[in-house]
Amino acid sequence: MHATARRHGGLGIAVASLLLLAGCGSSEPEPVQALPPEAPADLCATLPAATRAGLVGSSSTDVDGTPTAACSLRSPDGATPQVTAVVTWLKSDDEDSAEQIYQSQCRSIDRTEYRAQPGFKPRGADEACAGSGTVSGADSATMTALADREIVVVRLGSKPAGKVTAMARSQAMLEGVLTTLHDGS
Repeated sequence: MHATARRHGGLGIAVASLLLLAGCGSSEPEPVQALPPEAPADLCATLPAATRAGLVGSSSTDVDGTPTAACSLRSPDGATPQVTAVVTWLKSDDEDSAEQIYQSQCRSIDRTEYRAQPGFKPRGADEACAGSGTVSGADSATMTALADREIVVVRLGSKPAGKVTAMARSQAMLEGVLTTLHDGS
């Protein structure tokens, strides 16, 4: 029994020494880093100011389950051109689901109304698809991008066409969301 007590006593001293060497006596602990939010609180705020200038916006966010955010923009009544835009963001649980959602959005582009934009590669996207055309007399664009497990969709129409094409304005919105969210994480 005496030998066992000596062994346990020596073990206690060794453990205490290791704890001291592991930093228990260090001066300051590492600062705690804030985690980025699950979803953007105001998706409209992630859009470049020039792309939303003169538009009235409304955002909504849902962080329950699969986080989503949406931004709806429109011109004030009587403004010319009349612009409407919807931007959505979704963060999928896994890469396979994200890819399936992305592919579904790309397949949903109506090729009778929108011309495909081959080689479309917005900054910040891993994959992207887009179409542009004249829909109900409006210069229109629709696009979807996948970045990691995030899917961003932009749909925009301008009647009559604005100084900046719907395609260019939509792409700037899409890149604004991707850049803002990825620079903040």
